[in-house]
Amino acid sequence: MAFLEKIGWRYWVIGLIMGIVVSALVAWVGISPVWRFGGLLAVVNGCLAIGLGRAIYRRTQPGWWLIIWPVTYLIGAYLFLPQYTIYFAVVYLCLSYLSYGLTQTKKTVES
Repeated sequence: MAFLEKIGWRYWVIGLIMGIVVSALVAWVGISPVWRFGGLLAVVNGCLAIGLGRAIYRRTQPGWWLIIWPVTYLIGAYLFLPQYTIYFAVVYLCLSYLSYGLTQTKKTVES
């Protein structure tokens, strides 16, 4: 169990479910491109990236865990979604890193 904690298994599970399973379901169900872009890619996945960045900092976990969600999303987008959606992996990485850094700055200012 210590090994699983060391590699951040919770973030891998969230990343696999949201990045690959949800991407596959969206492609198979046939959600319209507007809902797929606006609802799923921009709002839900963007909020997930921000939440994961904040959670990783607050729990004092390794910063490299920030790339778990964008990489699993990139795999899911490459396999199941239109080609333009793979660029969102960079956006999610930036959002995660930004929320991680801003949470860190906020804690430093409050101290």
